[in-house]
Amino acid sequence: MDTARLLPLVMVLLLMSGGCVPTVQSAELPSLASQTWSGQRESPTSANARLSELLNVPELGRLTSQALANNSDIRIGSARVEQSRALLRAARLAVLPAISLAAGSSTRTARTGRNPLDFTNAFAGLDVAIDPDLFGRLKAGKRAAVSRVRAAELQQDAIALAVEADVALAYVQRAAIAKRIAILEINIARAVDLDRVIRVRSAEGAATRVDQGLQSIRLLSLREEGSRLSQALDQTRTALAILTGSEAPQFSVAAANLDAIAIPRLEPLPPADVLSARPDVRAAEASMQAAQGDVALARAAFFPRIGITIQALFETATGGPLGTSLNLGSSLLAPIFSRGRLTSELQFVSAVQLEAVERYRQTILAALAEVEDARIAGGRSFERAKLLDTIVDEARLTARLANVQYIEGEEDLQNVLDAETSLSRAEDAQAVGRLERLFAGIALYRSMGGYHK
Repeated sequence: MDTARLLPLVMVLLLMSGGCVPTVQSAELPSLASQTWSGQRESPTSANARLSELLNVPELGRLTSQALANNSDIRIGSARVEQSRALLRAARLAVLPAISLAAGSSTRTARTGRNPLDFTNAFAGLDVAIDPDLFGRLKAGKRAAVSRVRAAELQQDAIALAVEADVALAYVQRAAIAKRIAILEINIARAVDLDRVIRVRSAEGAATRVDQGLQSIRLLSLREEGSRLSQALDQTRTALAILTGSEAPQFSVAAANLDAIAIPRLEPLPPADVLSARPDVRAAEASMQAAQGDVALARAAFFPRIGITIQALFETATGGPLGTSLNLGSSLLAPIFSRGRLTSELQFVSAVQLEAVERYRQTILAALAEVEDARIAGGRSFERAKLLDTIVDEARLTARLANVQYIEGEEDLQNVLDAETSLSRAEDAQAVGRLERLFAGIALYRSMGGYHK
């Protein structure tokens, strides 16, 4: 059989060898059944401003900008984006023809009797290799690289959103601790006044040494609590230093007025819209698409690789005329003995794709739960705040009456101490309650995907 008839048969056999690709399991994409949020009554809205604007704290905007520029996690995310972009450039260049250039010369001197003979030979060659990518191997690699770049960019957006929320959380927590310290200082002043009254009554024989001891213990306990709160206040400063990429010893920030911080009024859009706005969900989706591209790439490896080569040679010897030649060829390379390795690689990337789909589903479920938790926390914290306002009013009235009656000798000291302790706890709980409302608003902002342009 001559070569002209043998070549088509060989090509058919090679193509048939690539057609027997192993069957792999493919995961089904998760579907979203939820259309609304549980118990939603208010009209849905989106975050149409930055978190610092929603909280009405210009200083927080400055800290957030500093964090977005200097935070280490964000810079690490930027580096990962550049890594994925470099891989994408390599995948795009793989589609282009490969061009190589070679050149050289040689000189040989031989003696024939007394006359030397010099021979000089110079050449240059140009090779062009083209892969037509008939079975989509290069295109699949490019699609996977594009998806990885998108995933890295979205993951960086998710990190930026988390940093923005963390800065706000640390800032409002610092404001709440400062508020609690201010409340504690007022309570300490009250305790000092009561201690003075007890000592006067003790000198008059109307109070005992036990009464003085009980009040002294309460006063010392209040001051001990103040020391703990002061330490926590300084820890919020160092936390903000880390978030903003600053050195803690040189970082300083003033404590804000807790009552002046606005509570964000947000109500999430339908679940599908929230998921499409969240960068972490979209990043998980892009990672899943990249894994699907890897599966397509591994499947394409079972098919033959067809190459086209163009070779040009330019040659001259001892100053003679320039000779040129041009060759056009093609090649067909099919995997035969490496099919076991290719099968293992296909099974591996298929398992990675299954994992990516499940991670995408996990991210969706976590996102829905975060929005639900933030909505519930916002509603419940609002209910508790109204109750705490009533409790504080009642505790202030009770403490004032108890003090007046004690001075007039109509009330026992223990009741006064109980009333003062109840007032201290109620006012402290009121500050914590406002902090919980702010925490819920910040959590809802983050779970909704942040600022929507």
